[in-house]
Amino acid sequence: MTVRSFSTRLNSFGIGLGKKYPDESWTTVKLIGEAAKVKGLTSLELNYPEHFVKNTVVEVKDALAKTSLNIKGIQLRWPAPKFSNGGFANDDSSIRRAAIDTVKEASAVAREFGTDHVLLWPAHDGYEYPMQMDYVKSWNWFRDALIELADENPDIRYSIEYKPAEPRGRTLLNTTGAVLKMISDVNRKNVGVTLDFGHLLMAGENPAQSAALCLKDGNMFGLQLNDSHGAADDGLLVGSIHLSETIELAYYLLREGYAGTYYFDTDPVRENPIQECEMNIIRMNYILDQAEKMIKFEPTGDALQSSQFLWELALGRK
Repeated sequence: MTVRSFSTRLNSFGIGLGKKYPDESWTTVKLIGEAAKVKGLTSLELNYPEHFVKNTVVEVKDALAKTSLNIKGIQLRWPAPKFSNGGFANDDSSIRRAAIDTVKEASAVAREFGTDHVLLWPAHDGYEYPMQMDYVKSWNWFRDALIELADENPDIRYSIEYKPAEPRGRTLLNTTGAVLKMISDVNRKNVGVTLDFGHLLMAGENPAQSAALCLKDGNMFGLQLNDSHGAADDGLLVGSIHLSETIELAYYLLREGYAGTYYFDTDPVRENPIQECEMNIIRMNYILDQAEKMIKFEPTGDALQSSQFLWELALGRK
């Protein structure tokens, strides 16, 4: 039987009942305790510095030791208001330096938890108005920051999670192609990409195509699964809206040798978060099982043939 690693968004366990974010009563230790109740969950990813404000590294480690969960990655979140006008691409050199130093801190925390993966979401590196951002200077600042981090920390894999907008009107790295161009410019083996299903839909991209191109050259370090209606980052259950696209994504993940974690970046705002996570795991296991049956299928350009094959697979007739 295929052994799969399933991870999830820790903050999901502190929301629900109409809440979008955990309130002040939640601590990282308490969230870990809730996550440990999920059947089939193997891993977690922690946000830095967010998840280390109320609890120390030692306290978080002690909480994890009481569970069967491990840490597969540290997700860097540059906090506002300090970085609200950008991190690596900020016009203020002192802010750029602080952004780099924050990643170095996160890298040290990653080592503490035995993981080599630090995920970077450059949420604030963007703009709203024409002539607001110097795209060339900003690109070069971003590139140079990644080169410094990659060279000083060769044991850490840095992956960029792109999102076309939100919280900024537009972001510097707003497409898969832009991220791959940045990775090419940086030209370091420990710099890659994490793809988020909902973010790809927001950008008008096909998740399977983006994943195939990133995997082809070994640039895809991480994957975040969810679903949405496409206009915003809804964070819905896996396969709930775009089932065919999710199956196609799974096909390319398996065919092209994706070896990372299946991470659920979902927002159970009105759902029971434990049950919601368990449903994600059950669904993704089923989708991957079905995709394993597709490995010998080769797309030929015949629309009706491929559509019928996928239709029968989705209905469980294959």
